[in-house]
Amino acid sequence: MKLWRFLWNIVVLLIIAAMAGCSSEFNLATRQQETLIYGSEKEVKIGEAVDKQVQKQFDIIYDVDLNERVERIYKKLTAVADRQDILYFIRVIDLKPEDREDYEDPVVNAFAAPGGYMYVFKDLIDFAESDDELAGVIAHEIGHVTARHGIKRLQYSYGAMALQILSTQANAEVARGTNLALTSLLLEYSQKDEFEADRLGIRYMKAAGYDPQGVVTFLKKLRTKQQEDKLRQFSYWRTHPHLPERISAANIEATGTMEFKDYLNIIGSDD
Repeated sequence: MKLWRFLWNIVVLLIIAAMAGCSSEFNLATRQQETLIYGSEKEVKIGEAVDKQVQKQFDIIYDVDLNERVERIYKKLTAVADRQDILYFIRVIDLKPEDREDYEDPVVNAFAAPGGYMYVFKDLIDFAESDDELAGVIAHEIGHVTARHGIKRLQYSYGAMALQILSTQANAEVARGTNLALTSLLLEYSQKDEFEADRLGIRYMKAAGYDPQGVVTFLKKLRTKQQEDKLRQFSYWRTHPHLPERISAANIEATGTMEFKDYLNIIGSDD
């Protein structure tokens, strides 16, 4: 038996084993029937493991006023989220002092882990000028959780593993083509995630009573900050959509109308 066929059989067995516990259900957030390799219980366990690592890597901020503000916004948003089969957790974090030395600029960022775990950097909270802007960020991360983007990316990684193993047995040209297609697929998927999380976040903001224009104003401030920061080397592979595209898509979702500048940014932006 050829080596590549043997490796392929191993990959197939691994995928079958992983898919053995698959469940198919209707996702209220995406409004699609979806087949996932991990149910909510396993997803939460993955999130718990990630949370332990986050607590080791970052400082947890216990400032009462700061946490009360975040908790108030997050509870209003999670109460109207499409997904209610899990408990949501949110932490305010910051870089450890020894890591802060490596960063000249504030860390204006937030992220979500599978299972309902969300993290907001203190710098981002300081950067947001209103509860509506902060709600836009938190709602975006809730959108990632309700759409199960983290688990879906893990699921796609099984197919990625199969392609990578097979490409090592192909000639150099085929291997390059496989890796190129794989990279394109995964990054395109990530871009779609960001747009979907924006759309879901705006839906939750409206339901919770926040002004969805907070998303637009926050993204515009991010764009200004990006333009003021030091120039970075251009990279073709972007893991996030250009900010003008996100701003335009969010404005359309928030207002229900499209301005001419939105149309121009959607069809092609110069970031």
